[in-house]
Amino acid sequence: MAREGFGREAIAEPLETKEAETGGHPLRDWTERTRGTALDALRYTRFVAFMKRALPVAAAAVLASVIAYSVIPRHQDQDRMSLTYQRTGTIRNDLAMIKPRLTGTDGKGNPFTITAAAAIQNAKNRRQATLEKVDADIQLDGNQWINASAARGFFDMDASTLKLGGGLSVYTDTGYELHTQSADADLRHGIFKGEQKVTGQGPLGSFRADNFQIDRAKRRVILKGHVHMIMYPKRVKR
Repeated sequence: MAREGFGREAIAEPLETKEAETGGHPLRDWTERTRGTALDALRYTRFVAFMKRALPVAAAAVLASVIAYSVIPRHQDQDRMSLTYQRTGTIRNDLAMIKPRLTGTDGKGNPFTITAAAAIQNAKNRRQATLEKVDADIQLDGNQWINASAARGFFDMDASTLKLGGGLSVYTDTGYELHTQSADADLRHGIFKGEQKVTGQGPLGSFRADNFQIDRAKRRVILKGHVHMIMYPKRVKR
């Protein structure tokens, strides 16, 4: 028998245990621009280095929407990562990397792949970038996997913040999934917040709430506002 509950707030802590387009924006291939001043080459070199940090952070923040700790460590060993991309160019006069693909392993040796339709650097601040259609696949211990995707994100390295929007979805091969429209991440303090409705379901039950907050350090998920949970007691390990 399922157990159903309603409330204003719920706190959950962990149990111990695709080719995309750029949305029609005009693209101009880098080869069509004036070739190769040293300054242009340096800008792209710095942009590539920046994205090797931005993409893992984006994926970690998306994953934190479903688990209260990040699968990918905060500081990746870049020797274990490989970044490729279809081409570089410009979108709305900003430097852009078209279809970047980052592969590597996390601190535990688990492989991951992170892709995006485009990564666009802010022309006025090269330490800021917009990501379009981010998708991450991470393999966990025991050959389990998690897939996370976000329609778009804005990463500010100096402020250590990431804003995700346009819809976030997370799926696991064990049958869990989570959906919400947007989330803001304070990466310095490990706090992730969503002010729009969040829903989730899995083998142990389902839930929905008006908003949520995740505290990475405490490994805690807090659901707030018209919380509705259904649990299946017989499936919960005691």
